Amino acid sequence: MAPTFRLNVLGHFEAQWADGEPVDFTSKKAQALVAYLAVESGRAHTRDQLATLLWSETGDQRARHNLRQALSKIRRSCDSLIISRGESLEIDPASCTVDVVEFERLAKSKDPDELHRCLDLYRGDLLDGLISRESVYDEWLLLARGRLRRIACEAADQFVHTLVAQDRIDEAIQGLNRRLLMDPACEPAHSKLMELLARIGRRSDALRQYQTCVEALQRELGAEPSAETKSLNTRIRKANSGGDAEEVHQPATPTLRTGHDRPTVAVLPFANLSNSEDAYFVDGIVEDIITALSCFHSLLVIARGSSFVYRERGVPDRQIADELGAQFLVRGSVQRAGQRVRINVQLLDAFAGLHLWGHRFDRELEDVFLVQDEITSTLVSTLAGQVEAARLARARKAPPERLDAYDILLRGKDHHHRFTAEDCRVCIDMFEHAIERDPSYAVAYAWLACGLGQAMVFKLDDHAKLVDRSQAAAERGLELDENESESHRLLAQIFLTRRNLKRSMWHQERALFLNPNDDRSVCSMGEILSFVGKHEEAEEWVRKSMKLNPYHPQRYWTHLARALFHLGRFEETFGALEHIGRLRMDDHAYRVAASTRLGDARALERSVTELRETFPDFDPVTFAESLPYEHDSDRQAVLDALEAANLKGSQ
Repeated sequence: MAPTFRLNVLGHFEAQWADGEPVDFTSKKAQALVAYLAVESGRAHTRDQLATLLWSETGDQRARHNLRQALSKIRRSCDSLIISRGESLEIDPASCTVDVVEFERLAKSKDPDELHRCLDLYRGDLLDGLISRESVYDEWLLLARGRLRRIACEAADQFVHTLVAQDRIDEAIQGLNRRLLMDPACEPAHSKLMELLARIGRRSDALRQYQTCVEALQRELGAEPSAETKSLNTRIRKANSGGDAEEVHQPATPTLRTGHDRPTVAVLPFANLSNSEDAYFVDGIVEDIITALSCFHSLLVIARGSSFVYRERGVPDRQIADELGAQFLVRGSVQRAGQRVRINVQLLDAFAGLHLWGHRFDRELEDVFLVQDEITSTLVSTLAGQVEAARLARARKAPPERLDAYDILLRGKDHHHRFTAEDCRVCIDMFEHAIERDPSYAVAYAWLACGLGQAMVFKLDDHAKLVDRSQAAAERGLELDENESESHRLLAQIFLTRRNLKRSMWHQERALFLNPNDDRSVCSMGEILSFVGKHEEAEEWVRKSMKLNPYHPQRYWTHLARALFHLGRFEETFGALEHIGRLRMDDHAYRVAASTRLGDARALERSVTELRETFPDFDPVTFAESLPYEHDSDRQAVLDALEAANLKGSQ
């Protein structure tokens, strides 16, 4: 059956029948509900989850009532749009086409025609103009908008790259103009557009584009173009005025610097786009970012007193970087209007002249300090990763003899994150190589411990031997630097494996004290708390880690599912595990246990079948005894649910 309904959520919300007749969802909450189900399609959502998403402030009973009313309104407009399976709801893909689904599919292509169609679908930000006034929904919407905007920008970049490679310059110029409509302050797009315009002889247009770039950066970010963009403008102006015409090109990536230096970051004063009375708020944001970034021992952070010297001096980025010895600069602006605040932030690689990352935060300003904390924690976890990613990109291209210990470590981490047995062996070799290059490198010992922990998963050696080696590496890291949070985090996991929960908790608390914005440590705290029986606190910590890192590893869902199971929220347990693409043994086991307690025969049959197929020798008693619970009652709760599924008898 051909779809009879068309739903557009990129840009303003639109719903229409196949013949083009509009469908009127009069309620904003109904629109918000339909849009959420469309964007998060491919899986079912429980009624409780949806009620909490859109009516979190009304109480459970009232929220469920409001959800029923919204569903009733939706079904009066389009009865076949939403499928109900007991307590679960989802969009019916057979009766409806959704722009965001097609958009995400086309964005993965490298074909210029498909990328062109992808960009045509991106009419604007997700649900542009919709205001739900529900904190849980608004948080989801913010993250989803950012994710889809990044996909659109990456698709536009790929589109332009492909067109330039095919020498379709005029079309590439049109593509760059579309890219700048998405992000007017994208300096690399401005620079590339200037280069292409100059290449085809439109130097006056290229110079005008530079002025557009200057104005956009000042308006959006309170910043000025990089030294490289200014240099490009100078070369074009010189050629346009009849001087010695030089070939217009982008500056080459600078040579990788040697020496054991960690990446250095300077957070410059943010531009205050509001009244002078808000200067305290602007400076407070910057000071909090500097303090929080300083907790990441993989970075060197320039002190406030040094970076604030450059307030309103108009010094080029490259000069600041050279004077401070900081390759990476953080710039931004803050604007307050009534009870709203907008904060723009960008991360620059000043040596390469690249814009690495940017984001805009729009928030209600009900509590100035809560806003500061939220933005700071999100920024620092993102910035640390972006800085590391930039170093890794260069490390991959550099010859081994020119890599210092830090870059060897980054290569090892890259293999570690691929999570295969072969990559695990490679990462251990890399970490040991980094230690050979610098025997006093505490972080390298911590990551060696982490690599050996991964080797336990792949059973690359005797388990007890790997635990001993991992503990020895982490403890050596602490001998070299007692404030190395990574070593404390790893020792917390090692002592959890050894069922010494008291020592595990001590190291975990120390890791969080040293680095409170590391999402891995935050999630690990949730994991340990679930094993000591504090399941409500465990859920809070895991959810906090997911907020710090929206693109978190799938294992975070495992730890959340465990806490939810012991809280008796079995449907949510099952739902959390549905997020995991490749289930491990404990994921399968908790899914069977949750299905048993739900009394859902179909879900139980599917869960048991998949567990048997993946782990044919699975034994409930052996599995339950392997779990490092502090309280036997928690272990027994898992075992009882597994045995109720009759796993042993059905093998």
